Amino acid sequence: MKKSFQFLALMLAVAAMCAFSGCKSNPQPSQTSDSTQLLEEAQPNVSVIGVIDFDTLPEKVQDGMRGGKGLAYVRSFNDDLNKVMRVKLAPGSSVGLHTHDDSSEIIMVLEGCGIALFDGRTLTLDEGNIHYCPKGHSHAIINDSKEDLVLCCVVPQQ
Repeated sequence: MKKSFQFLALMLAVAAMCAFSGCKSNPQPSQTSDSTQLLEEAQPNVSVIGVIDFDTLPEKVQDGMRGGKGLAYVRSFNDDLNKVMRVKLAPGSSVGLHTHDDSSEIIMVLEGCGIALFDGRTLTLDEGNIHYCPKGHSHAIINDSKEDLVLCCVVPQQ
């Protein structure tokens, strides 16, 4: 499990770099040695907040996410540059096939297993795997197992 969180940290760093690469100026927090003060000063629309605690975010239940089947339980953080979500798909549920016209998506499997339909191919997703859907490509995620499939999804705006 520790290895999975190391991958997650790497995935989030990559997403942040993707988001910043096209920016002329990035909001920077004020310089301070007090990390508590830094977090108190951060606004929800500032891209660097330090920690996203999904358990403190409201959970939305979506029936047929993006045209898929069954239930998806979503906790989401959004700012001007990224959307970061924890998505739990119940057994037999799916995120429908969709194209990323103005963004890419990076998905890490935190728990469970399933499949991704990616540009007409079927890919196996296992715990710790990362699925990347570049801008202009299509994918769907399907929980074809008997256990919940829990994903961390990062959608940098491009």
